Amino acid sequence: MKKVLLTSASVAALFIAAPALAQDNSSNVSQSGDTQSATVNQNGQNDVSTIDQQNANNTALVNQNGTAGGSSSISQTGAGNNATVQTQQDDGNLYPGGQSAEGGSYPPGAAPISVSTIAQGGNNNNATVIQKTATSALQNTSGINQGGNGNTANVTQYDDFQTSSVDQSSDTNIANVNQGLDNGADNSYGNTSSVAQGGGGGNTATVTQTGIFAVSGVNQAGSNGTATVTQHDGSKDAASYVTQAGAGDSATVDQSGLSQLSSVDQEGDNEVALVTQTGAGNISGVSQSGPGNYADVTQNGTGNASQITQSSAAGGYTSEGAFPSDTGYAYVEQIGDANNSSISQSGASNWAVLHQDASNNGSTINQTGNGTYANVSQTGNGNASSVAQSGTATNLNLNVGITQSGAGNVSTVSQSGNGTVLNSYQNTVDVDQSGNTNNSAVDQSGTDNETRIAESGSDNLSSVLQGGSDNHAFVNQLSDNNTSYVNQSGSNSTATVTQN
Repeated sequence: MKKVLLTSASVAALFIAAPALAQDNSSNVSQSGDTQSATVNQNGQNDVSTIDQQNANNTALVNQNGTAGGSSSISQTGAGNNATVQTQQDDGNLYPGGQSAEGGSYPPGAAPISVSTIAQGGNNNNATVIQKTATSALQNTSGINQGGNGNTANVTQYDDFQTSSVDQSSDTNIANVNQGLDNGADNSYGNTSSVAQGGGGGNTATVTQTGIFAVSGVNQAGSNGTATVTQHDGSKDAASYVTQAGAGDSATVDQSGLSQLSSVDQEGDNEVALVTQTGAGNISGVSQSGPGNYADVTQNGTGNASQITQSSAAGGYTSEGAFPSDTGYAYVEQIGDANNSSISQSGASNWAVLHQDASNNGSTINQTGNGTYANVSQTGNGNASSVAQSGTATNLNLNVGITQSGAGNVSTVSQSGNGTVLNSYQNTVDVDQSGNTNNSAVDQSGTDNETRIAESGSDNLSSVLQGGSDNHAFVNQLSDNNTSYVNQSGSNSTATVTQN
């Protein structure tokens, strides 16, 4: 446990609370089946080991050589299981109790300082635990429960105050948990990991937490899913939650910095979620329930928030290799502070790309149509954009592009029309606002229409209402305080507005 706030009384307590060290080790081995193997090596002090083996062909190995003492419990009621508590070490330096400099008050560290419990009721499972505490330690705890067959669990915990729980109830799952750093610097403690894998089996979870007070929860109830969570050195109060219930889902979460929060919930098959967060206080939420959706989130800064909700289905459209999924694809990159974004996809074959670089930008993309594409880039401060697409297109030609590089600009696009010309510019909305406090609104509901707006001055207002078919509207406002209104409801019309 990191730094202690010491008073004169607590300094004295460091000496008074030191445990009486005697080699009071205890081992209890019970074997009732056939061809069992149990090996216990306890070279330290105050160690307790219990091994219960039933059925047949189980192997157990326990090594404990600490000073404050460790506790190991192994129960094997299946057949052909292997359990190894490779080492439980400590340097005898226990936390004296009281207020921590990082916040929170804790009771004194006490033996056993390392606790490991392994229960294997299935067959041919493998469990390995390594725990090593050092420097003002509180208890490390590892629990492994494997009720399926052919599962593998590896838990390694350094430093102190780590907690790991692994529960694998189906077959051929793999869980790898690594918490803390073996550097004696007392800078990677208080992490908590929970891994639960059931469903059809074949799932893999890898959790690495080397910061302070990180929390990771992985729950895979589907089959052949992969979850990888990394919460880095120097991070504090990071939290990651991954839930996957489909087949072949993949989630990768990478977080560094302070107080990051990531939630990934994937209910469909072959979903992919990638989340990377650096900085402080960023929040990412990804929820996917359709097959084959792909979400990619990168946030670097302070206080950014991103929410992606995808329930798109395969619609027979293709991005022709432009994106990694032809069902639903959402990409978010937010660099700066206090940016906010939301992407919702519920149609078929929708694609959304969102980039916000600076501060206090807000963007919303809602796609309920088929074959839609939205690309939003906001690089100034305090810009706001909203895109709603509910039309139907062929490939990527139901297209909205918004670029805002000034400050305080607002762009609103509603697109409910249809595109019929393959890979053309038809049914396209393109808005480029590079000045300040410009406002544009586009409502496009016809067939094969085109709107393009460019505003580089300040305090301009542009409104385009476009129905009918094969209409074209071009608005250029390059000075300040201009106003433009375009209303097209017929066919084959062109409107060009230029205000300098």
